[in-house]
Amino acid sequence: MDRAINNNKQKSHNRKRYIKAGLAGCAIGVFVLVFTWSKLTSAGGKTYNLAKNNLMLSQVKQQAFAEYLPVRAVVEPEKTIFIDAIDGGRVEQVYLQEGALVEKDQPILKLSNTGLQLTVLAREAEVSEQINNMRNTRLALEQNQLSLKRDVIELDFEVQKLEKRFARSKRLVKQKLISEQEFEEIKDELAYQKRYRETVRQSQEKEALLQEQQLAQLSQSIKTLENNLAISQMSLDKLIIRAPVSGQLTFLDAQVGESKRDGQRLGQVDLLSTFKVSARIDEFYVSRIAAGQEAEFSLNGQRHQLTVAKVYPGIDNGTFKVDFTLANANSREQLRLGQSLQAKLNLSASENKLQISNGAFMQTTGGNWVFVVSADGSRAEKRQVRLGRRNPQSVEVLEGLAPGESVITSSYASFADAEQVQLTN
Repeated sequence: MDRAINNNKQKSHNRKRYIKAGLAGCAIGVFVLVFTWSKLTSAGGKTYNLAKNNLMLSQVKQQAFAEYLPVRAVVEPEKTIFIDAIDGGRVEQVYLQEGALVEKDQPILKLSNTGLQLTVLAREAEVSEQINNMRNTRLALEQNQLSLKRDVIELDFEVQKLEKRFARSKRLVKQKLISEQEFEEIKDELAYQKRYRETVRQSQEKEALLQEQQLAQLSQSIKTLENNLAISQMSLDKLIIRAPVSGQLTFLDAQVGESKRDGQRLGQVDLLSTFKVSARIDEFYVSRIAAGQEAEFSLNGQRHQLTVAKVYPGIDNGTFKVDFTLANANSREQLRLGQSLQAKLNLSASENKLQISNGAFMQTTGGNWVFVVSADGSRAEKRQVRLGRRNPQSVEVLEGLAPGESVITSSYASFADAEQVQLTN
C-alpha cells in the first residue's frame, strides 16, 4: 500500500513539472514574437496591400513646364454709359425693357415732377418780368439819348440865327442905325448860346458813352436770363430719359409709379462695337499679376490669346478684378456679350523642367514625400522629395526623383502611415 501511494505522488509531481515547462516555453515564444514584430515595425514600418487599378501612377518626365492659373472669365462691354435721373420724379411711362437695342436719343422712360414744373413756370414768369423791365430801361435810355440829340439840334439852330442877327447888327451899328447897347446884347447872347451848346454837346457825348455801356450790359443781362430760362425749360425736357448712345439697354431699374431721387441710377447702355474679357481672381495672386501678362482660352477647337490690360486695386469678398484685351479681331467676332470662358493665365514663362502629374497626394504630403514605385511594379516605397511650383496639371520636381521613375499621385489618405505598399494586379 505504501508503494502505491508513492507512485501516485511521483506521477503528480512529474505532471506539474511538465506544465511549468510548457508555460515557460509559451512565454518565451510570445516574447520572441513580440520582439521580432517590434523589430520589424521599427525597421520597415507598416506595409499595405493595394490594387494597382485603384491607384493613379505618374511617370517623372523632363518637359515644358509653365505655372498658370485657371480662371473663369466673362465677356463684358468695354464701354458702358450709365443713365441717371438728373431731376427726380415719378415714373409715368416705360417705353423699353432690358435687353432692347436702342438708338441715340431714343426715349426710354418718362418722369413727372410737379414741383419742378411749378418752379420752372415761376422762373419763366420772373425771367420774363426782368427782361421786360430791362427792355423798358433800354427804351428810356434810348429816348433820353434822342432827347439830347434834339437839344443839340435846337441849340445849333438858335446859334445859327444869332450869328445871322449878329452879322446884320454889326453892319447896322456901323451905320448908327442901332445902338451900341443892342449890339452888345446880341453879341453876348451869341457867345452864351455857343458856350451852352458846347456844354450840352459834351454832356451828350458822355451820356451817349454811358448809355452805350449800359445798353451793352442790359443786352448781356437779357441774354443771360434767356439762357437761364432755356436751361429751366431743358430740365423739363430731361424728365424724358433718352438713350445717351446707340447700343444695348442691359440694365433698367424703373417701374411705373415708382419714385426716383435726384441723381439715382436708372440704367445703363452697353456699346456693342467693342468689348473685353474680365475675371475675378483670388486675392492670394494679387502680387503676381500685372498688366501685360498673357492668357489663353480655347473656343471651337481654336486657341485665342488674351493680354492683361488692367488690374483693379480693390479687394471684394477675397477676390480682385482683372480685365483682358483680345489679341486679334477674329477672336472678337466669335464672342458674344455675357459668354463665359475657361482661360489659363500664365504666371511664368515656359521652361524645360522635371515634373510629375499633380494629384490628391499633395493634400497629405504637402510635397515633402511620395511613394515611388519599384522598377518591377510590385511595390512602392516612401521617399523624401522636394517639389516646387505647380499648376493644375503638373508639379515641378526639385530633388529626390529621376526621369522615368513612377510615382503614386492619387490620395494617400488610407495608407499615409505606411513605409511601403505591396502592389497587386
